Amino acid sequence: MTNNLFTPPLNSLLEVLRVVALEVKLLDSKILREVRELVRPHNPQYCYQCAKCTSACTATKVIPDYKPHLIVALTRLGLIKGLLDSGIIWACTECWKCSEYCPQDVAPVEVVIALKNLSVAMGYKPPEDLKMMAKNVVELGYISPPIEVLSKEFEMYSRSALSLPELVKPYIHEGTAKNLKKLLGGIYE
Repeated sequence: MTNNLFTPPLNSLLEVLRVVALEVKLLDSKILREVRELVRPHNPQYCYQCAKCTSACTATKVIPDYKPHLIVALTRLGLIKGLLDSGIIWACTECWKCSEYCPQDVAPVEVVIALKNLSVAMGYKPPEDLKMMAKNVVELGYISPPIEVLSKEFEMYSRSALSLPELVKPYIHEGTAKNLKKLLGGIYE
């Protein structure tokens, strides 16, 4: 079963914590130091779990089990493997609201970005939906192709049927597309 951005494979981050705690598998301290280095000066150790980041989170409104304050807590405890295994980090939209709301300047989004980077570096595969969006940006200039819409009468209409102009692909310089593919690395393929 492939990971989907909107259906994390585990029911909640608390379940991730239970699974990892039961296995008593703490990630190598070298990797934990690496994550902490990536998020400096936004030190996860300063988080006191007020959950203001979660209350502001865009992703939490769609995926109630996505809780930035718990991701920070699990990272702080070194329980990173459970987060990476669950795939929940990919639910973050990187809207940065959590960082704006954090009274301790922890920047949960930076923790999540560091975890995403670490995940790819460790060989974890991002969700198929994310790969498709990256591919669409390079090939179409948009995150998704034009879609048909459904009327109240359950009839499908295309852009042309609605007298809308065809979408024009934004100009993407060849070098930019090449660099974007390189930046996306394993995500694009």
